[in-house]
Amino acid sequence: MSILSAGTKIIEQNIGSGLNCRFTRAAQTLTKQLNKIAIRETKSDKIIYTFSKAVPEDLKRLTSKSIEDSYKRVTWTNPKDNKVYHILEEGREKGKVQVRILDKDGAFVKNAELEPKNIVIFDNFFSPRGITHGEMMEVFVKRFNPFANVERLEHKKGWIENIRYRGELPMHLELKRFQELEQQMKNGKKVDYISISEANTINCGHVIGQKGTVQNDYVHSSPYIRDIEPVFKDIMSKGTRIFEAAGNDSKFAPIMVSDRLAIGGVEGVGSLVKGKIAKNSCSRNSIFTQHYERNNYLPKLVKDDNGKVVGINVTGLSGVDMPINYKTKKMSGVRGGTSYAVPVRVAKLALNEMLEGIL
Repeated sequence: MSILSAGTKIIEQNIGSGLNCRFTRAAQTLTKQLNKIAIRETKSDKIIYTFSKAVPEDLKRLTSKSIEDSYKRVTWTNPKDNKVYHILEEGREKGKVQVRILDKDGAFVKNAELEPKNIVIFDNFFSPRGITHGEMMEVFVKRFNPFANVERLEHKKGWIENIRYRGELPMHLELKRFQELEQQMKNGKKVDYISISEANTINCGHVIGQKGTVQNDYVHSSPYIRDIEPVFKDIMSKGTRIFEAAGNDSKFAPIMVSDRLAIGGVEGVGSLVKGKIAKNSCSRNSIFTQHYERNNYLPKLVKDDNGKVVGINVTGLSGVDMPINYKTKKMSGVRGGTSYAVPVRVAKLALNEMLEGIL
């Protein structure tokens, strides 16, 4: 049984069938396993680990609230058997990451060396005040996978563009960014995953009502998609996986579709609330959206044992995500949506690949 609701299944039947050709059987299986884990996690309250079998040195690192320790550990659920492991970074040498792997209770399992995967984040990293959307996406990638190599593909570059385009980046400049990355990859740059937490959603209600195929009848009529599709195809031909947010729309989510997800091979990430697709999560079908992660996150102050505020936590993971400063002090209210789901799923997939064959 799919995680999609019955209503969503009707929409799925209306707008097309079948997964894209790059979504292999093994990838489908892993995706289903990760979706089940995400459903389980969003259904339950926060899991507390006691680390009853951890030695003092490991226990100190596992429970530390320092930002340094927070970014050198991760808790990973093996999607193959649902066993939980805590992984601590021990050091880095020649581009590899040495780690210490513990079981759910903190008992030592083994030492290992990981080959970091390369993740590129496309987002807006400029703001004269406050935390940018891109900075938040970077935090989520690095917290859910502190061992990957993470790079920014700037949403905007140069002070002229920053002043001129304060809202969404015009599509011709967005295309330019990906063309620049495409050229770098032709010159030997290695990129394993691209995380895009923006969605250009369009209303496909009239096509869905006529039981048309959105990909061919509507979305692909966009000049922008026709221009960017060969760039994405070339990037993906080098083994790079591209992930994009399914989009958010509280009122019209069932008929809103993110246009770039119509490009075969681009993988969509929707969001969950209490184990079900969030009401605002768009692109609701298996062609456009294969992956699902948590929708909502609440920023909280983190205090040390003496009651001193040591940072801000947004991810819900143990420890500190960001230090206290004039930007983070402005953070308030619930944050989330499909844009937050993308970096989480990308980080998890990269981590899972890094641990393949080790556990």
